[in-house]
Amino acid sequence: MTKTSISILGLSGSTRKGSFNTKLLTAALERAENVGARVTHLDLGSINLPFYDADLEVTSGLPGKVRDLKKQFEEADGLIIATPEYNGFFPGILKNCFDWLTRRTGPEDPILSAFNGKVAGLMSATVGGSGGIRALTSLTSQLHYLGVTVLPRPFSLTHAGKAFSDIQTLPVDSLSALDDMSVALLHALRKSD
Repeated sequence: MTKTSISILGLSGSTRKGSFNTKLLTAALERAENVGARVTHLDLGSINLPFYDADLEVTSGLPGKVRDLKKQFEEADGLIIATPEYNGFFPGILKNCFDWLTRRTGPEDPILSAFNGKVAGLMSATVGGSGGIRALTSLTSQLHYLGVTVLPRPFSLTHAGKAFSDIQTLPVDSLSALDDMSVALLHALRKSD
């Protein structure tokens, strides 16, 4: 398919080696690329953001890695986020990322500039049967609060250990659902132009 100018930033809420959510994100980004998006896979674990600290912000300003991350978000049109579920919620690494991204670089920086105009597709992979629905619900609420439009019907992958078999390939119905999400995301972003 022809490439579009639409750029998608993908991030996983898991830093675990062999993470099912990171594998799910990789598959989703491949599907988005197949339908024409330019994709970037952001590894939050490798950035090593400090915990948000207002004193650090006041004394030193936004850390360079936060400024770089904020620029990546501002330049992206849409987001694909894969999240595990930790105790019924999305993980702290995502919340910390969002906390830093809401901070302004100065008075000329629009409020919530990293999230302005964004559309997001959400997904979760869990080893159990819940599919991360509670994490997806809390993540949707957080993103709505930040002004992000979240696609309806997030993708839940249950029993991820079985779904990601030894050949590392998702079942056809799961891949089809990721295709649907990618098409819906690009469609929503084209309409918002």
